[in-house]
Parts: sequence; C-alpha cells; structure tokens
Amino acid sequence: MNPSSLHALVIDRHFGELTPEAAELLDLHLARHPEARAEAERILASLAVTQDAVMRHPELARVMPASVEKIAAPVPRHSVMMPWLARAAAIALLAAIAGVAGFVAGRSESRVAESSKASAPSPRKESPWARYRLSFDPAGQGMQVVRVDTSNLQPRSHP
Repeated sequence: MNPSSLHALVIDRHFGELTPEAAELLDLHLARHPEARAEAERILASLAVTQDAVMRHPELARVMPASVEKIAAPVPRHSVMMPWLARAAAIALLAAIAGVAGFVAGRSESRVAESSKASAPSPRKESPWARYRLSFDPAGQGMQVVRVDTSNLQPRSHP
C-alpha cells in the first residue's frame, strides 16, 4: 500500500469515516505489515498531540471563513497570454494590409500621373500653403530657400 493511502485510511478510521469493511481490511493490512503498523501508530500519536493542543488552546482551531475572492481557481498562463497574442497578431495583420494597400494605391496614382503628364500639362492650382524654392544667395556664395508668392508665380523655364 502506498504511504499516502495508508495515512488517509488511518485518519479516516480515527474519525469514524471508514465503512466497517474498509476498517477490517485496514486492520488486516496493519496486522500483516509491521512497518505499516508503526507508521499508523505515529499518525495516531500526531493526531493525539494535535487534539490535545486544540483542547488547551481553542483559538488554534478557529478558522476564518474563506471568501469567494480568495478561492479563485488559478488561471493558466497560456489563457492570459492568448488574448494579448491575438491582439498583437491582429494589429500586425492590419498594418501589413494597410502597407500593401498604400503601396498599390501609390503605384496606381503614379501611373495615372505619368499618363496625364504625357497628354497635357496641368494648370497650376492656387494653394493656401506657401511654396519654396532654392535660389542663389546674392550676399554670399551659397544657396538659400526662398518663399515664392503663389499669386505672382511665373512659370520657370527649365534649361
């Protein structure tokens, strides 16, 4: 008989929880195995010491009722990680789809722009935003960024 089963049976018999048939089988096993009988006597001695301590100090036996929050089943680690992993995968998928869609849209716009350049030059549109161009610095030897007034903008000739 394995030791944990022996412990459980001896404790159950001590508290009167074994059926008469099971108690008879336990007594038969203890009679045939002296090492099991010695272990049963140690268990019964431990129970007697515990009972004596509780009788002398009843506050040791008081157990506070457990609340529902404290008896929460342990949550497996994979079930905590799965929602975050699923969200991360969804975000990565959406980013990939947006990237591919942007790439395809950019290529189709560039084809449309190339075909419209070949057919006729488009007129310049007035914009509320300022425009800039590079120009030689008259005071120095470098280049400078110059704001161009869009209302007075004249088409530049390209050499």
